[in-house]
Amino acid sequence: MRRTNVPTKIEEDIFYPACKGKIDDDLWHEAYVEHDGAKVMIAEIEAGKPRDEFYDAKLKVLSEMIKHHVKEEEKRAEGMFAQARASGVDTETLGARMTAEKRILIAKYTAGGVPKPATPSFTGTKLA
Repeated sequence: MRRTNVPTKIEEDIFYPACKGKIDDDLWHEAYVEHDGAKVMIAEIEAGKPRDEFYDAKLKVLSEMIKHHVKEEEKRAEGMFAQARASGVDTETLGARMTAEKRILIAKYTAGGVPKPATPSFTGTKLA
């Protein structure tokens, strides 16, 4: 499995900060915690082997976590994207910034590998 945290990093570095104070605080906090939970689960899966006792369960739970996260962000009226648009966030400019950052990150990761992701909402836990 080759990890890529490009979408996560772009959301955390560009989209989420643009939404801070403009969307529901609970939703904003949950998004960071869900990202960090997924990073931990990905690290667990990468450190394991398919024959490990909980490997398949971790894959399933990660898949469910991601589906839930995307569904929450994309809800028509109360999702993060809808709230951002409704609060006046310039989503077109933000989208262009995110696209440019994606190109930069892909080039950086292709040249030097993918760094260990930060988990800012978790304290006391470090990814191996």
